Amino acid sequence: MLFHGPPGTGKTTTIMACARQIYGSRWKQMVLELNASDSRGIDVARETIKNFVSSRDLFSQGTTKLVILDEADNLTHAAQFVLRRMIEQYASNARFCLICNYSSQIIPALQSRCTKFRFGPLSTQETEKRVRAIASAENVDLTDDGLAAILKLGKGDMRRILNVLQSAALTFPQIDSRAVHLTTGDPLPEDMEYLVKTLLSCTFSQCVEAVEQMRCKRGYSLVDMVREIHDRVKCIELPRRARVNIHRDLADIEHRLSIGCFDRMHVSALVGAFMESREVIMGT
Repeated sequence: MLFHGPPGTGKTTTIMACARQIYGSRWKQMVLELNASDSRGIDVARETIKNFVSSRDLFSQGTTKLVILDEADNLTHAAQFVLRRMIEQYASNARFCLICNYSSQIIPALQSRCTKFRFGPLSTQETEKRVRAIASAENVDLTDDGLAAILKLGKGDMRRILNVLQSAALTFPQIDSRAVHLTTGDPLPEDMEYLVKTLLSCTFSQCVEAVEQMRCKRGYSLVDMVREIHDRVKCIELPRRARVNIHRDLADIEHRLSIGCFDRMHVSALVGAFMESREVIMGT
């Protein structure tokens, strides 16, 4: 089997729960769990895995063993080719479950030997129910806007959602939207609302000063600000051409920041994108 999808969506938890259900109290003897990001070379496939799958337990009564390779997309291509042959050779004695975030990193020859299961981001209904249950069990004072902020920042990643909840609970007596944003370092909604209004109405120098104030004095990451501005621009009524220009420029800025470009230079690029779109708005 090949489990693939974003992190925090329950891939490892699912296969471990299946293993415990199948093998019961003997699951530790029948299951080999490896993290391919730590042991990613060909020697692991040839030695560790081969030694495990080639031996048979005296008390297994014909039950096949299970090999779980977490983060299999970090395996080298040489190790994946060895694993490809091993899956066929020891099919009578063992089953394999590969877990990865990006199935494109798994060689096609190995993918063709697996049944693929994609784990998508968890829905808001699923995560909200679980977070409320945990907050109630731990006596955490979680407000509705705090819950909404956690779910928004979590983006379907249950692990990240619970980490944010725990961090905020350790820092603040009451977890509201402001507490969540201060804990994670993400821009506050009111700050982003003010910044978008400034970018759409003020002069170039005033806009640059406003962005720099958010970046330097508030400590916000420019990438986070670009993403928040993108989400807010989608909800504003703008001419089609102006909206297209802004989204295009925001995408270019985020891409350049992701490859390590200089932040201060892109502050001007961000403001310039809005200045250009405002000219389009005035022309219409």
